[in-house]
Amino acid sequence: MADDEDKTEEPTQKKIDDAKNDGNVPKSMEIVGATVLFFGTLFLLFFSGFLFVEIQKMMLYIYSFIGQEIDSKTYLHIISYTFESIMFAMSPLLILILFFAIVSNLVQFGLVVTPIKLKFEKLDPIKGLQNVFSFKKLLEALKLTIKLSIIFIVMVVLFMIFGSDILQMMDKSLGYTLESIHELLIYFLSTILLIIIIFAIIDYYFTHFYFMKSLRMSKQEIKDEYKNMEGDPLVKSRIRQIQMKMAMKRMMSSVPEADVVITNPNHYAVALQYDNTKNAAPKVVAKGIDFLALRIREIAKEHNIPIIENPPLARAIYAQVDVDTEISEEFYKAMAEIFSYVYELKKGKK
Repeated sequence: MADDEDKTEEPTQKKIDDAKNDGNVPKSMEIVGATVLFFGTLFLLFFSGFLFVEIQKMMLYIYSFIGQEIDSKTYLHIISYTFESIMFAMSPLLILILFFAIVSNLVQFGLVVTPIKLKFEKLDPIKGLQNVFSFKKLLEALKLTIKLSIIFIVMVVLFMIFGSDILQMMDKSLGYTLESIHELLIYFLSTILLIIIIFAIIDYYFTHFYFMKSLRMSKQEIKDEYKNMEGDPLVKSRIRQIQMKMAMKRMMSSVPEADVVITNPNHYAVALQYDNTKNAAPKVVAKGIDFLALRIREIAKEHNIPIIENPPLARAIYAQVDVDTEISEEFYKAMAEIFSYVYELKKGKK
């Protein structure tokens, strides 16, 4: 294993994908909280009429019992009605919070489905204590403390500013009280939202930074990963060599079937075959330079195949026509002359 000091390279996409498949993703809870609070505040600003109407009905129902004797059955009914009214009034907001909590997570790292694995080492109390007092946990605790301290100080300042307005609500009508509560709630939520958004932006970048840092790799790990993905370069090179040898063997076995070999005369050799019942034009059955050219000429001599010296034509066909491919039209005229000569040779021998 490479030491942390050796892990200086940025993680590969495969390393990031593997971490994601294992459930290790850069998740910022501050982003989730800020998103939920932001859209929750928008809901209270523009769509909270239903909520306050239901709360007003509930409060009027409770006020109707003022001055009356309440037995235990009535008391339980009031509690039940109050709970149901609050849940019914808050249901749109709760659904909105759940929706944007899911969306904010999906936006951060997409959909992650990991199999549930029971890891007994997580039940180790010693490791549990080490995790509790780890640097990351201490940093999270410090961040939470700073955030709550700032929010508390800001809330105290707001209460000092709006303290007189809060006291005046006691002497006003229910409708005025609800409107005042709504207005103050918007002020308080907007202030808290601003603070949380600032912390969310900071936390998002720090979360991604430490996530990428935790996945850093050493140069050797990157090489090993490349080998696993692409195969060992030495093995691939050996496979290519074997494939080339097999292709060369097949090519050389086709030389005895050629009708003519055109040479440079020493450095290039191209063997061609023409069967007018199968091909529209002569095709190259073998070609090579230097050692291969010499071997093609030797096989041609062994099988009495005509060898014709034509350096420009040999080089041109070698460069432009692949093995087992018919020649192009630009070579038709030259090859017609050569095959006419070859056929004359064969007639003469007969």
